[in-house]
Amino acid sequence: MGKTILFAFLILFPFGQIIKIGQINPIDIVVVLGAVTAIIKRYKYPEVFKYVKDFLLVALFGYLLSIFIFKNIQVFVGLFYLIRLTAYFYFFILVRHFKDRKLLLNSLLVLSFFSALFGWVQYFFYPDLTSLKYLGWDDHLYRLVGTFLDPGFTGLIIVFGAVLSFVKKKYLLLAFFALTLAFTYSRAGYLALIVSLFSASYLFKKFKAFLIVLIYFLFIIFLLPKPAGEGVNLARTYSISSRINNYKETFEIFKKSPVIGVGFNNICLARKIYLKDIDSASHSCSGSDSSLLLILATTGTLGFLVFVSSVSKILFTLKRGFYTKVFLVLISALFVHSFFVNSLFYPWVMGYLAISASLVEE
Repeated sequence: MGKTILFAFLILFPFGQIIKIGQINPIDIVVVLGAVTAIIKRYKYPEVFKYVKDFLLVALFGYLLSIFIFKNIQVFVGLFYLIRLTAYFYFFILVRHFKDRKLLLNSLLVLSFFSALFGWVQYFFYPDLTSLKYLGWDDHLYRLVGTFLDPGFTGLIIVFGAVLSFVKKKYLLLAFFALTLAFTYSRAGYLALIVSLFSASYLFKKFKAFLIVLIYFLFIIFLLPKPAGEGVNLARTYSISSRINNYKETFEIFKKSPVIGVGFNNICLARKIYLKDIDSASHSCSGSDSSLLLILATTGTLGFLVFVSSVSKILFTLKRGFYTKVFLVLISALFVHSFFVNSLFYPWVMGYLAISASLVEE
């Protein structure tokens, strides 16, 4: 059963948002089934469970209090986000029972490859996605956005693939990922790639390879085409001002309940009630352009401190083997990226990290 669930997850992953049915994505259903399987079979909890449990309990406490704060039926939407977050952790417990680390690592590389490949299909055949604006998505034009319908999230999955290629010395594949990332025109992805590859070069002693890749990537960026549309302008300032405004809005929500937050993840409801100017139909409504600010706003100062403490304890208790180093490099990419995109709680990113975390040496 467990192998079937994992296989289904791997098959569905590259199709991203295009197989979403209403508000339900099949990949979430698969993860929930995996979580239920792990619970029923009573798989052994890893040592890090006690740290993750602390944050989940704080998030649950804040959510329960938010029911009395908002007194709105929409507050139950936040419960589904909390259940999903918990399910992805139990999915990690499920995957830990597969002992073939090499196969799982290669599977992650394949996920990034097909995500990138589907991105090129979209770029060549559907370069104009401006009509998706009426469905709540951003109106991208001449950018590689892939099946996730967002260059930021697609970019991060590609960065993960580039990191794994770098570590495994698959440099032709790395060149492909770097080229693909360049056409997302995602500056957050660019920065995440550079930081994570530098981290990898430090941990795996590959400074020369890093410099070569960096020069190659900068050369690609210099030669990027500049068709019509603000999105392909790497010097664009609109997205910067929009992001700063988003930060301010998220912080305003935090100030409404600075200790326990507005509940995980009730930020869309909070925007509607406190800011009164949000389009609740937008797919960005329930997020923030900073994952850390999202944690601060939804779980408060208490949740934020517990989160930082939990992550710190987890990272410092890991054994420094090959797979742990790979995981740390992926985390460095996510850390940088999550300052500009709410990628920390993106389902596909959580799933990718759940599998990579399952490889870490015990």
